[in-house]
Formats: sequence, structure tokens, C-alpha cells
Amino acid sequence: MLNMTGINFPVQTKQIPQIERQNPFLSVNVFYYDADTGNFCVEYRSPERQREKHVNLLLLEGENGKHHYVCITNMSRLIAHQSKHCRATHVCNNCLHPFSTQQSYDNHLPNCLKHPAQMIRYPNAKNEKECTLKFGAYRKQYKLPFYLVADFESF
Repeated sequence: MLNMTGINFPVQTKQIPQIERQNPFLSVNVFYYDADTGNFCVEYRSPERQREKHVNLLLLEGENGKHHYVCITNMSRLIAHQSKHCRATHVCNNCLHPFSTQQSYDNHLPNCLKHPAQMIRYPNAKNEKECTLKFGAYRKQYKLPFYLVADFESF
């Protein structure tokens, strides 16, 4: 049974840490769908990792501005469009990146958990300007004490 004392309904995402404090067996992650990018994003990531029960929720926004939570029972199915892998994948709840093998997921997880929740955004392959990598922060370059240019034919 959940202890929901002091929680206002409808539940807002900022109240989820309080729900986790009141229910020490429960951890909750909240994701939402960004219609502009067509990707799922992390709204709230629980800092608790070793709790008995873990719930992933999808936050949907209705036409009238009201929000609704839906339980995600299979993250692999939700994120399937991001991968060309034809079978079930192992999805990282921190960056929502799918992995084809358990070993690659296990190798990724310790490094990913060191950082706050993030989203991987791939460039649009249909737009050539978005697929070109450019460096524009010239002021962040390291200043070198000298610059050497050598022509192999002069040796």
C-alpha cells in the first residue's frame, strides 16, 4: 500500500521525490514525449537504484493542458524506433539509449549514472546543414606558444 499523505492530486512531477521518501520500497522515473523532436525525454530520474519496486511512467499532455501518467511496462518497445535492431533491446533509463546486448548495457551503465539525466539527439539526415559538424567556439581553443608547418619536400 502506498503512503500518499500530503500529496496533491493530480500529482505533479515535483512531488515524486516526496512520494519516494514516504515509500522507501519504491523508485519512480518519469519520461515525456517531445513532439518537436519526435523523441522521448527524461522528466524525472530517481536517485534511488536498489529499491524493491521500480516504476517507469510516461507523462502525456492532453489537448486541454491536463497531464496524465501511463505506466511503461516495456522500455524496449517504447524506444524501438531509435534502433534498427530487430529484437528486444536493453534501454538505459538515464539517456534512453538502446543496447543490443546485456554486456554493452552493463558496460555503459556505471559511466552514464555519473552524469545527470540526458537525451541523445541525432542530426536530421534529410537536412544537409544539420549533418555537417562545425566548430564555432574559436575562443575556447588552446593557445600554443609556437606553430610549426613542415613541407616534406623541403627535407
